[in-house]
Amino acid sequence: MFKKINFGFGALLSIVASFLFFRNILFPAYIGEAPYGYYSIKGYKKNSWTSQKTIIDNGNYIHTYKFKDLTNETHIWKWSTPQKASDEIIKNYGIPQSIFEPYIPTKENIDKRNKQMQKGFFRSVNQIVMPDYSSLISTSRPLLGGLTSLVKKTKNDNSLSHRETIELIMSFCQDIPYGIPPEKYKGKITSGMFPPTQVLNNKWGDCDSKAMLFVATYLSIPKARSIVLLESPGHLSVGIEGIPGPYDNAVAFGGKKYIFAEPVGPGKIPLGQPLSPYVQVKMAYPIKLKKAITEPSFAFYSEAKTSGNSIIFNVQEGNKSLGKKLKIFYNHKGQNYNYYELTASVRKDGTIKFSSEQNKIFLMINHPGYYHYGNYELTKNTRLDINFSKEKCIYIKTSPGKNIFLFQRKDGKYSGLQFQADSKGIVRAILESGDYIATTTQQITGKFKRFDKENKKGISFSL
Repeated sequence: MFKKINFGFGALLSIVASFLFFRNILFPAYIGEAPYGYYSIKGYKKNSWTSQKTIIDNGNYIHTYKFKDLTNETHIWKWSTPQKASDEIIKNYGIPQSIFEPYIPTKENIDKRNKQMQKGFFRSVNQIVMPDYSSLISTSRPLLGGLTSLVKKTKNDNSLSHRETIELIMSFCQDIPYGIPPEKYKGKITSGMFPPTQVLNNKWGDCDSKAMLFVATYLSIPKARSIVLLESPGHLSVGIEGIPGPYDNAVAFGGKKYIFAEPVGPGKIPLGQPLSPYVQVKMAYPIKLKKAITEPSFAFYSEAKTSGNSIIFNVQEGNKSLGKKLKIFYNHKGQNYNYYELTASVRKDGTIKFSSEQNKIFLMINHPGYYHYGNYELTKNTRLDINFSKEKCIYIKTSPGKNIFLFQRKDGKYSGLQFQADSKGIVRAILESGDYIATTTQQITGKFKRFDKENKKGISFSL
């Protein structure tokens, strides 16, 4: 049963004014602050720490994106893209259904079809109609000058290697919410893909849509290498020319090696690690740019901010870095809570960079021959040197692979931990400062020695 409600003239005028404000002012300025009905977007997924906003201002789209890189550092990037040129690509992308209908192959009909496909960034390969990736990327790339400038600035400010720069762009794309575009959009066949400028405006995209954005951005930075798109059943990833590292997955194409890059997200996957089960590549599409790298012909602006506490981990033994040998685990709650692996890449100098919004971090290293438990206070820029040199840690010499017990005496009470020696019969441990004794059994025998963690004064035992 419905109840009738009577409005006075003043209330009605207020409603009309509000409607006009939202229709003519707010809606055109904030194009999808949150995706309309995003629960209805097929496969929609979003990382909790990210945010994306796009407004229209003075003939430009102004994008503000917040994301985390693989070191967990939070970046807030703001940049502009030209509205008219961006809209033109979005408007043109796609082909009419008539392309797939029977036709009489006259020269006039063939020319008309070819022009339709070329304008819509499609092509025909062996009678298969598909997106013309190279053409779409070449046309979109100049519009991403503001975004590319932020990549370059972050690279220079943080002295990033080429690999780290690739992973920075990957992280940006991975944190764009995931969603599957429709196969047909505004009356055109799109193959379920958005062009790069539409991904930025919509603030979501799927694997091939994000791959286009990633490649268009990457191919605008200095010393960019050749790119292939890697097609697996139901997935599109990227291959970047390079020499694969020991743990990199790569494919061979045209006499070169291409390392897997996965910009799709929402998982934060480093370079060289493909999404399972998409390792089996059935087709590779080389990207051939139509134009050389040139400065954009339009004015753009960009600005970047970071937040959190930046940490540099330096794990070593003597002068040798252990960054690639040992895994570091962390949490922000305490020793008895779940630990998470630090997945940031090891830098050229052997250190590992990580960022945290917290002011304290708890670390654990648990590897045969190497052990560490401890907590650290964090500031804006913190360097943590974890040195397993004999004179700086608890150093125990025993038989290869042997289990030993390390007891600590504190306030008249004893607590113990069991460790395993490495293949050389060595145990190295960095724990809190205190009195320790090492034994081969659970019986506490012998003389306690004082370990000073803060001043890096080690102690030794021979068992």
